[in-house]
Amino acid sequence: MKRYAVLISCEEYKEFDDIEFCHSDSVLMDNTLIEYCDYDRKNVHLLVLYKDSSDSDVVCIYKIISDIIDSMKSEDTFLFYFAGHGMSYGEDEYLILPDTEQNNIEGTALSLKRLNEILKKADGNTFRILDACHSGKDVRGVRENVFIREIIKNSWATLASCSENECSYSDDKLCQGVFTYYVSEEIKRWELGKGITLETLKLLVCEDLQQWEKDKSNGHIQTPTLNGSIVGNVEFATRNEREYEYELYDEERCIEQGAEESVVNTELNIVNSQSTELWEPNAGILIPKSADVAEVLRNDVQLRERELNGIYINYKNESYEFATEPLWNRTMSLLRKRVLALGEEFVCEMVGIDKLEYVRKLPEFEVINLAMELGFINKTGKMRLMHSFETVTHYFDRDVEDEMTKSEAESIIRACVQYVLGIDESEIVFEYNDFRTSLKLEKFDRDSTKIEMIKNSPYFYKRTTIRTFVNLISTTEGAEFENVMSNFDVVLSAVWDELSSDDKYFVGHTYSKYKNKGNKEYIVPIYNALKKVGGFDYVPEGLRSSSFVNVAKKVKSVHYAINNFYNEPSAVRELERMGSKIPRPAIKEVVSAVFMIMMGNAYGRSFDAVEPAKDILRKLTESDWVYYIEQCLPYDEEVLSKMYAGDERNGRWCEIIVEFGVDKYEFTNTKVKEFINYSVKGDRRNVKAIAGTYLKKIGSI
Repeated sequence: MKRYAVLISCEEYKEFDDIEFCHSDSVLMDNTLIEYCDYDRKNVHLLVLYKDSSDSDVVCIYKIISDIIDSMKSEDTFLFYFAGHGMSYGEDEYLILPDTEQNNIEGTALSLKRLNEILKKADGNTFRILDACHSGKDVRGVRENVFIREIIKNSWATLASCSENECSYSDDKLCQGVFTYYVSEEIKRWELGKGITLETLKLLVCEDLQQWEKDKSNGHIQTPTLNGSIVGNVEFATRNEREYEYELYDEERCIEQGAEESVVNTELNIVNSQSTELWEPNAGILIPKSADVAEVLRNDVQLRERELNGIYINYKNESYEFATEPLWNRTMSLLRKRVLALGEEFVCEMVGIDKLEYVRKLPEFEVINLAMELGFINKTGKMRLMHSFETVTHYFDRDVEDEMTKSEAESIIRACVQYVLGIDESEIVFEYNDFRTSLKLEKFDRDSTKIEMIKNSPYFYKRTTIRTFVNLISTTEGAEFENVMSNFDVVLSAVWDELSSDDKYFVGHTYSKYKNKGNKEYIVPIYNALKKVGGFDYVPEGLRSSSFVNVAKKVKSVHYAINNFYNEPSAVRELERMGSKIPRPAIKEVVSAVFMIMMGNAYGRSFDAVEPAKDILRKLTESDWVYYIEQCLPYDEEVLSKMYAGDERNGRWCEIIVEFGVDKYEFTNTKVKEFINYSVKGDRRNVKAIAGTYLKKIGSI
């Protein structure tokens, strides 16, 4: 069985009043059907229509729908969704498009009679959800009430947003039409694995709207109306197994309930569906929670006894910096050695930088990130080691007058021993190696268990898999090479839509690199794989973007290093002098580095680096901002982690968004718009909550 959908939204009109939030509604429906129901992305057509766009042509829209209807089988379903103006004209009802002409309604608007004629040809079941009859900003009101009366009288299986003589409203705070918003909310709250029917959905949305009307106390009445010849319990969707991700913090609600603790609950109310993992990250050795430092150190198998005695003596003498420094240095040396043992070229591909000298002295933040992605440590280990890294970096700066506390030293010692120093090299079972071998030797098909595991795994597994393939392409020969290329083709097709733009550019850059070198044996198979996913938009034209990425990486390294507040200004100025236009493939790394500098760390930020950092942001166009925030930020763990800390770094993010007027840009993703709105308001709790959902999605918390 297949689920098909066509989702249309119109906000700007040549000859009718403009409306707000319709595009947000269609994007929300698109996200809801794909993320929370059994709709495949390739079968959902999202048409966000604008004036003078070829997509706004009625003939084109009829053809899209007709082609789907002609391909349907008896068990398939089709959903038509529309958000925009609706009106009755003559003997028909019409959905108004951006270029609809008032003196040619029949030829330039979507006829519901014509739409019905097309849908009647379907072998399967067809459904319509119409958030139509809009006429303004606050009231998605009524051009002609007869429109609602006629569509609920004649259309088969149609859920309309209001009944006759009522209006369809929007909510400025939600930035959505309230009908579509609650349709989405009820689908997300639906019992997992159960079918969704229009009848039950209508009842639930009616209850939501009644409560909305009561809460608003504005006299608005809106009653969704269902009509059609529905035989039995016909479902237009099935709720998948994904848990509803998060609930935003509502300050007014919390105050009314008198529940301050709900702030904590809301921030932590981030649920991730269980998925089978490709390889099991190392959780470290088991150390009792109540263990003191002496007991923790007894688990260290990497340091000599005299070294451990020296560490413990310094700890007992309250020389905490001297106790932790050798321990930390040894920890990072071992972890770096384990990562580099996989091959310098492979590590280059993992960090996205083609410089062996950089990899051979791989910065500690990169070491910790890679150790988690490759299975040496788990997510908790990464969190604790990154926290330790920030602490030791601060106190190892000889210009810092404050002294490390006992609790900080104990936290560092425990993390180092539990995740690195307490593990005997000979005992390490590195499951990633087994997985890597399977990519060379096993034959994948599109329905294989391995492909399903990759698709259902956290994001960093997908990223690591793609970069592993790229390394294997250049390091295998003969039958192994042929198998690797076949598997790469299958895996890339399976995960392409879920990859971040940064990782798509990585694949495109790989193709460009081989093409520039004339490596024909690599060019053709990668070309074919990119062709299947339509990935040539991500093939860079030159190497200019690599130069930007290299300098941005240097900025990040300085940010994490000792004396960062002193060294950051010159590093940022070097990045600023790279050019007036940042290449699209370098946007993610450059903007990420700049945000890290401007947000700072737990101890503050380098004031002299802020202004040159702002100069870099001033170079961004609107499309650059939209690209980074919609396509890159949800995967930018370093920036998101600073927001999720909930301290001044979170507040500085909000200040940046306000200063650069980012809220004025046209974002299509509903969650992103929500995120930016909370940032502009300085709502740190909700900024933290949404950052948490992104981090959860990529498997970082």
